[in-house]
Amino acid sequence: MERQRLRRIQSAIVSTVIAALLGLVTSPAQAQTTKPSPTTRPSSITTLPPLKVLMIAAGQAHNYDTLPKRLADNLAKDRDLEVRVVGDLGILTPDELSKCDVMMFNNCQDDKLTDTQRAAILGALRQGKGLVAMHCALYSFQPWPEWRKIVGCVVRGHDPFTSFESVVVDSDHPIARNVPMEFKISDEPYLAEEWIEDNHVIVQTAEPRGKRTKPEPMVWTTRYAGARVFSIMFGHDEKAQTEPAFLRLLANGTRWAGGRLGPPTVVSEAEMLDGFLPLFNGNALDEWRYDPALWRVENGIIIGDSHPKGLTKNSNAIAPGEYIDFVLRFSVKHISGNTGVQFRSEELPEYEVAGYQADVVPGGWGNLHEQNGRRRLVDGWTGKAEKVVNLKDWNEMEVIAQGPRIIIKTNGLVTADYTETDAAKPRFGIFSLQLHRDEPMTVQFTNLRVKPIEAGASQPAENAK
Repeated sequence: MERQRLRRIQSAIVSTVIAALLGLVTSPAQAQTTKPSPTTRPSSITTLPPLKVLMIAAGQAHNYDTLPKRLADNLAKDRDLEVRVVGDLGILTPDELSKCDVMMFNNCQDDKLTDTQRAAILGALRQGKGLVAMHCALYSFQPWPEWRKIVGCVVRGHDPFTSFESVVVDSDHPIARNVPMEFKISDEPYLAEEWIEDNHVIVQTAEPRGKRTKPEPMVWTTRYAGARVFSIMFGHDEKAQTEPAFLRLLANGTRWAGGRLGPPTVVSEAEMLDGFLPLFNGNALDEWRYDPALWRVENGIIIGDSHPKGLTKNSNAIAPGEYIDFVLRFSVKHISGNTGVQFRSEELPEYEVAGYQADVVPGGWGNLHEQNGRRRLVDGWTGKAEKVVNLKDWNEMEVIAQGPRIIIKTNGLVTADYTETDAAKPRFGIFSLQLHRDEPMTVQFTNLRVKPIEAGASQPAENAK
């Protein structure tokens, strides 16, 4: 019932977006609910070179001698997937992973990955490589806790092998394209444990399994370090691996993980139930205002780049709408330079802005700053963000603004908690992403989502510390 209610929420969001695009919703006051659709039409995959997929296929309890090659051949029939099958974990090196677009783990191994192999997987994800985890890969690598964060859960057991029904619960997702709404498959009904809240379920069992009270997730997506991760429980034997529904889900999921089929999942199910909406649709900067020479979207990531000459003045990518009270969340990877995210700000000519900013810069990360105003209001770096920021990787940021109070969190740690005492300062305004003037710089953003807070609502930041 909860997921059915979630789907109704999704449908309402999409309907509102469509109305806005048709000009039926035009009031600035409604900007907090008119967002780009999270399911935009993907570009054609036929004009692009095939996705290079590295399938790691080895282990126990399954036929890894012949099935992986047959599966690879079936996936390659559409000619947009080029699958290389390797049975040795030694392939997990930075050099080898740099040659693929998607890592597909079709394995069943208790083996401990070496530190070098773990680092290679994480490095590939941070570079935007996709990852697919199929069947027993969700059981594998249990000595490495980070693996279950990447794939979204861990599997330690299953119901007896049987034929069971599964249902598509998000028919709007591109991975569900051309998949029957209900289908039966003979397989091992896996049972998920340590479920990650950011997972987005696409297919689940029709009935609860394993004496549980809710249907079991079978197919889902998650996000990790800015990368796309697709997980599928099915695939035990040849019969399961030749089921049309399985093949379509696996092929679509691989394309999605490789950035060829629709946008990434920006808002998780848990966040959507909590009232979050996508600020960026994961596909294009629709309705944003920006200099196209400086900002672009690649594989679900907003990239700001002022190379080769740098800028003589700041330039922002400005999101549509204005917001009053809200919770804003985003992922950011600082490559070089000085940047930040503006909020409750005023748009100025030529993509400049004035107002509050959550700083993203070494030595000032997590600061509360007022751009074109009083400058630094709170030092969020010293003794705070400097302890939790990874300067070479993705970081999670959150901004909470309600009434006069503003809170900034960096990787879960409160780095600024400020109460505005100047009644003349605006408590509403735009969001924007900044490229700073001076030296050439690069920054990446993704997973931008916002939860508008209604007037009179309880303070979400009461327990922030």
